[in-house]
Amino acid sequence: HRSLQASPRPSSRRRPHSKLTLVTSTLFRRNYTMLGAVFAGAFAFELGYDNLMNKVWDNHNRGRQWKDIRHKYVEGGDDE
Repeated sequence: HRSLQASPRPSSRRRPHSKLTLVTSTLFRRNYTMLGAVFAGAFAFELGYDNLMNKVWDNHNRGRQWKDIRHKYVEGGDDE
């Protein structure tokens, strides 16, 4: 006659969860949390990428943009 109760597992046999496993299991357990994580990551990436590309563009075109030569053509105070 077999017992219907599950035998308790010793805690020593369980694999310790890494921080990455904990984060991924928390974020991707449900579809809406995964979707939120993807949108938040895309938004953060967009901000960082836009700032980086603006700096690259400004560095490459230094001295040729309106903000760099405006003082030569506009008299008076800074309106913009």
